[in-house]
Amino acid sequence: MMKLSVIAFLTLLAVGCNKDDDSNNDNGAADGELIANVDGNEFKASTQVGATLYAGTFNITAIKPSTGETIVITVSNASEGTFDLGPDANAQSGAIYMISGQDAYGSVGEGGSGQIIITKLDLDNETASGTFSFTAVHQIVDGNGVIITETVEITDGVFNNITLATTIPGGNSTLEAKVDGNDLNADSVTALKITFGGNTNIVITANNNTTNQNLSLSFSDNLTVGTYSAASDYVGMYNPSLGGGTNNYAAETGTLTITAIDLTAGTVEGTFSFTAKRLDPNDPDVTYEITAGSFSAEIQ
Repeated sequence: MMKLSVIAFLTLLAVGCNKDDDSNNDNGAADGELIANVDGNEFKASTQVGATLYAGTFNITAIKPSTGETIVITVSNASEGTFDLGPDANAQSGAIYMISGQDAYGSVGEGGSGQIIITKLDLDNETASGTFSFTAVHQIVDGNGVIITETVEITDGVFNNITLATTIPGGNSTLEAKVDGNDLNADSVTALKITFGGNTNIVITANNNTTNQNLSLSFSDNLTVGTYSAASDYVGMYNPSLGGGTNNYAAETGTLTITAIDLTAGTVEGTFSFTAKRLDPNDPDVTYEITAGSFSAEIQ
């Protein structure tokens, strides 16, 4: 099961902040709305859609509230123009379709393809518009060890005057960890409360913006001070080179210890360690040991 990248999580901060103007563009999307067809079925997001442009990387994330379906598109070195979303795209570009945060279909895998045309990046008015389509694939391994590929077609995608955030949310959050004995050296750390399907999680993400390493922790806001197990109680994710929804390694074993949490004040502290293994059978079959982890976060 793939998880949203840190950029997509940050994009969710813009959700619900779009303009109230209901005027339509020539392609049928109202202001602040993203529409598309998913295997011929309507996808429309107007209250849960947002876009970001951080350090040249554009991301748009949209959620259909009634089903939990999610579309995430990321473009590196973004500008107004046409960009490939398929396997030959830039390493930090691609598109993902998910259902309630699970069963991720990606455009950058074998058999995937796609294109986004960014028609407007208005930094003065902080809005973005464009069109897109992509073919996304999802692979599972059956009980006999056979890889089965499933495909979803996203067509006629349009987004119109979506609110565009260009500043990463502030805060004094810190996260330290070692990856195979080497310091992560995160230079940006963000803690968010994210709600999917009625469940609210605290998601802490840390980036090394030089190496593009990304590490994230996700756990229920119902957890209290104590020690918890990986997979069953919390999700730990590591990406050695963030981009395009690929090369995600998830905690298979490990522990998370919450030493302090105050949801009223919006703070949480703790320690963690985990062993991360690949999610996608097409990714390199390596294991990462995440040790000496600690965090002190201000929840946005």
